[in-house]
Amino acid sequence: MSERMNWFILLMACSSALSIGAAEAGKAANSKVICVGRVEPVDGEVELSAQMSGTLIAVLIKEGDWVTNGMILAEVDARREKAAFDQAVAKLVRVRAGNGKEEIAAAEASREAVAAELAFAESEYQRAIKLRKELVFAEDELDKRRQRAATLQKQVASADKQAEALKRGPLPEDIALAEAEVGAARTAYEMRLVRAVSDGNVLQLYRHAGDFVSLTFPTPILRMANTHRLRARLEVNEQDVYRLKEGLEGEFMTFGAGKPGGRVVVKTILPSFAPRRLFEPDSTARMDTRTLQVLGEVLGGVPVYSGQRLTVTFICE
Repeated sequence: MSERMNWFILLMACSSALSIGAAEAGKAANSKVICVGRVEPVDGEVELSAQMSGTLIAVLIKEGDWVTNGMILAEVDARREKAAFDQAVAKLVRVRAGNGKEEIAAAEASREAVAAELAFAESEYQRAIKLRKELVFAEDELDKRRQRAATLQKQVASADKQAEALKRGPLPEDIALAEAEVGAARTAYEMRLVRAVSDGNVLQLYRHAGDFVSLTFPTPILRMANTHRLRARLEVNEQDVYRLKEGLEGEFMTFGAGKPGGRVVVKTILPSFAPRRLFEPDSTARMDTRTLQVLGEVLGGVPVYSGQRLTVTFICE
């Protein structure tokens, strides 16, 4: 009887230990939140296109290159815009220089020639007046000579003003207008250049030298992103969202790796639910579960790359 009692007590103790172990295991399992995510650039990816239609005469980078903000990446053929810019610059130079001695001398000579014609026309008109008094000159001929003298007087006045303008030099308004034309032509010519809009890596080239690009339909030249600033975009199941908070750290593992790769800390919980979009490696997981997207900062560990998938495990209280 005593031996049976001992066996019974031992069995009860083992059962109690198993129950406690199962409870602890269940508690540990319930304290974990496992989610999947994807690595992405903090500033996103950018596709660059030309600002004008034309043929690419140069593509100055290759895939994988690191470029800096403002760096010239490609150039479009812009011979017409170059000619317009050169013409505007030449006009500005002429306007600023004013008129040379030759132009001024020519204007004065022209004025003197018209003045000589006026003097002759006036003498002819005075002679016609005398003849008209003697009734040997027709009235209509007198009117013609009077009109001729009046016309030449106006031409002399115009020639005087032209000569004065040539001597005075260019007006400030003329210079300002020529400078504005140069600025507009320069802006149009500068549009041939495709520049980086930020620091980053060239991820993919779509066009090469000799290809045609157009503004009438999308023809991006390249895709780039700053891969030195990466984050993890995670999908957390709806039933686990309440257990996460900003600042919580978790451990991530990259797909295909056999061990954890580093840490992820929750930075932003985006306040909007959406359907699951990322691949779930657990075949038993429900695929109709709604998820909340969480942005996390990747802390050290193995190198990660834009577009890489992660499995993150958070230990919650």
